[in-house]
Formats: sequence, structure tokens, C-alpha cells
Amino acid sequence: MTDLSSVTRGLALCCASRFADIAAASSFWSAQKVFFRAGPLMPPDLFTSPSLREAVSYVTITPLSGGYEGLSTPLGQEWVETLRIPPVLSVEIRGRTAQCRLTSRRAAPGIIALIWTPPGGEPRVARHVVDAQETEGQVAQSLASQFEGAVADENRLSVSAGSLRAVTGGYGRSSCLIRRQSQIFRLSLWTSACEMRPVLGDLLVSRLLPQDWLALTDGRQAQIFFEGEDDQDAMQTQSLFRRDVRVRVIFDRYDSVWSPQMVAGGGWMHPNGLSFPFDTAPDQLRAEIPVEALDALAAAQEMPSVYRSWDTDCDGTVRLMPRSV
Repeated sequence: MTDLSSVTRGLALCCASRFADIAAASSFWSAQKVFFRAGPLMPPDLFTSPSLREAVSYVTITPLSGGYEGLSTPLGQEWVETLRIPPVLSVEIRGRTAQCRLTSRRAAPGIIALIWTPPGGEPRVARHVVDAQETEGQVAQSLASQFEGAVADENRLSVSAGSLRAVTGGYGRSSCLIRRQSQIFRLSLWTSACEMRPVLGDLLVSRLLPQDWLALTDGRQAQIFFEGEDDQDAMQTQSLFRRDVRVRVIFDRYDSVWSPQMVAGGGWMHPNGLSFPFDTAPDQLRAEIPVEALDALAAAQEMPSVYRSWDTDCDGTVRLMPRSV
């Protein structure tokens, strides 16, 4: 969900990634130590290494107090499917035997449903929400336990008679626009070299900040407007030079919900006056949804490609992630 933190982080990652591209082609900028932070300047930045006392410059990004403005949203907001996570599992049917396979060890593998139609009988459904830690044999065992007389052998399930049919499903995310807002952010350049303030300040405004649209870490876009800049000279007596740049960012907040893909048709049973969808109590399947794993998969998938080499540490400082071997 887009919020102040994600916009602040997006500004920091945008500036850092663009600075890295400029430094790669410039001997002058490659020799400069510039840190970008989604957050305020911290006391260690002044007194511990690396610090402003060691020819290090910082660009900090924070939302400005009092800079909020609520904006009107379009009428008739609706829930729209914005992402689908497909299953990474399969079931192969051979006669009266079903063989379960996991094609990836990804989190939130998906859902399996087996439909068994005994000779002359009504179809019966077995459903299982697969966990990331489960083996293929455990999945087959769980499905077999839901059919009377079914036998599980490793990753295979067999029934004595009739026919089997399998359906696999993943998850879908639906989103709805709930708020549109405008917020002013302050980007503060801190340096101990007076000559760096105008040079880095101009680079920040002219090349590091986007002109119109800011890519956010959740794959959405925010509109950005330049609001001005000014020098702050209160700390010049301590050989610290600061320039503030203000930008207004307009972004949307969304509410999102994950839902499982239907794998066993539709319909309700009404035993003893109670309503159950195929023997599953209402909302029971939703409670089994691995929301955290799905959010992590969505975040990795929607992260803009230019940001994927970067991350922020606990205090918001942008760091280049180590390359996996």
C-alpha cells in the first residue's frame, strides 16, 4: 500500500540510482561520497565514520510537517484485480491415480482441488492449500485423507474406482482507490565542503529528481512538482553547509485484499440449516491465505527494475545490495 514511507523511499532510491549512473560515467562524481537517506540526519552522521567531517555528503528526504493536502478522488471507485500470482504446482492424472508435483519452491505455491467421481455416485471434492514448507508427499497425503478409501504413496494418490479430475489455482489481489493526497517533501543536502553545496544541489534538482512522474516501490506512479530551494546557513559556523529542496508529490492510497482462485466450482451446501461452500465454512479459506508471503512476492514482482539493485537499511540509508553468486 502506498503511504508516506513508500514515497520517501521511492525518492531516495530514485536519486541514488540516478546518481550511480552519473558517477559511472564521470570521474568527478565517482570520487564523491554521497549517501541518500529516506529519513532525517542522525547524530552518528556527524561524529562516527563515515561522517560529514570526512568529506561525505548526505541527502536526506523527509515529509514536511503541515505539507499535507487532501484531494478529491474520481467518483465510483471500484475493486479491480491488479495482480495475479499463478500456482507453481501441477497434478498429473493417469487413470485412477493423481501425481502431485511442485514446479518451484516459491512461497505460496497455490491450491489443489481433486474431484473424484465414484461409479454411479456424486462428485466429491478434496481441497488443499499448499504451504511453502510442504513436500509433494505431504500434499498427496492431505488430499487422500479427505477421500474415504483413497491411498497415498509418496506423491501419488489412488482411488479404487471411478474417475479423477484435478484443478490448480493461485491467488489474485484486488485493489480499490481510497484516498488521493498531496504532500510536500524536503530533500536536504548536507556537506562540509562549501563548494559542494551548489554543485551537488544543482545536480539534485536538474538530474536526480524526476521531472514529472516518480516511480514508487510498489510499481505505481506519483506525480511530482518542484516547489523551490533555499540555502540554510545556521550551521556554517560548524563548517556544515545545507541546501533544502522542496517537492510536492501527489499519490494515491489503495486498499487491497488477496483472494484464492476458485478451484472447485461454485455453489453452497445447506446441512442442518447452515450454509457452507463445498464443506468449507465461510471465510475459512481466506484465513488460510498466506498474505505475508503473497505481499512479499508482489513486492519483488512490482519493484521497478532500476531499484532492484538497491535497498535501505534500518535508518533508511540507501545501500547497493550484494550480488548473489
